[in-house]
Amino acid sequence: MRKFVYLLVVVLLFELPLTAQTPYWEEDFLEAPTGWTLDDNWSFATGKVYMWWSPVVLNYDLSAISPIISIPDDAGELIVTQFLEVYEYSVTTEECEISIIVGGDEYVIWNYSISNGNWGIAGGEDISFPLDDYVGQDVQIKFRSWGPTTDAWWGWHVYNLIITAYYDNDLSAVEITGPHNINPDETGTWDIEVKNVGLVTQSDFIVKLFTHKTGDEIGNINVTEPINPGETVNYSLDWTPSEYHNTCLYGVVILEGDTFEDNNYTNSYFVRVEPDVEYNILVWDNDNDNDNIINFETGQYEQAEAGIVKSLSKAEISYNLVSYLPTDLSSYDIILTTMGCYCLG
Repeated sequence: MRKFVYLLVVVLLFELPLTAQTPYWEEDFLEAPTGWTLDDNWSFATGKVYMWWSPVVLNYDLSAISPIISIPDDAGELIVTQFLEVYEYSVTTEECEISIIVGGDEYVIWNYSISNGNWGIAGGEDISFPLDDYVGQDVQIKFRSWGPTTDAWWGWHVYNLIITAYYDNDLSAVEITGPHNINPDETGTWDIEVKNVGLVTQSDFIVKLFTHKTGDEIGNINVTEPINPGETVNYSLDWTPSEYHNTCLYGVVILEGDTFEDNNYTNSYFVRVEPDVEYNILVWDNDNDNDNIINFETGQYEQAEAGIVKSLSKAEISYNLVSYLPTDLSSYDIILTTMGCYCLG
């Protein structure tokens, strides 16, 4: 007799955008930050700070101001990831702007009339500003909108802020790619992408591969071939697991004298070492096909099963997706079901 496993699974996958320079300071709003000053209609949500139209405020002037940030002498740019969503039927003369505050003085670096309609895409689009005039100073970033009525907006969504810097010696471990699924005693190959985001050519560094399961180093390569500023190179490392388990692999680049080490690690990369058994998985989409889950990668609503399906696909695990539960479940070993908004009527 088969035993069935019913699971409610919620999966959120985040992939952070990469930039050509080194991120010196970043605010991604995944947790409510401290030190910000928010006027009415400005709020934090997971993954953003935003100004909302409701409650409607007439003759408004509303701002969100960051904490104090020290700009390094080798600063590059301020990169803002945002989406301006306009309710075009109410727009008159409403404006918005981004400013840099230095010593109480405000310097406008961007202005937009929302009569021009939406700006950017849902989930955020990047806009960048040089920071040459502010190096070595303490600054704040100010987001301000004003005009006859907030009813002209749907919302001003700010998803991410990055201040970049240029360093002479700086290698970045960008990402790791390779198989998500492998058998015990089988050799797999993973590529670690390394980018020289510094200003000096590098030709003596080490690239390593680690597993989170044990914390062990499972591969390394000593690099002597030069990598030029702005150049990206993939380095291949092999691993032969001896037993089945789930783990995450990650890559590390080690350069003696690396000025900025916060970018020396890749994100984790899921790998499943498969057991020598067969199993069948059923995913039951049981939510009336409602798009009621926000995907923070895109800012779009999607159905609850999308995260489950994406995770299984990334792990290269086969499954059957159905919207009605089959009468005969005897062929399935695992059943995953969504239990979100379901209307019986």
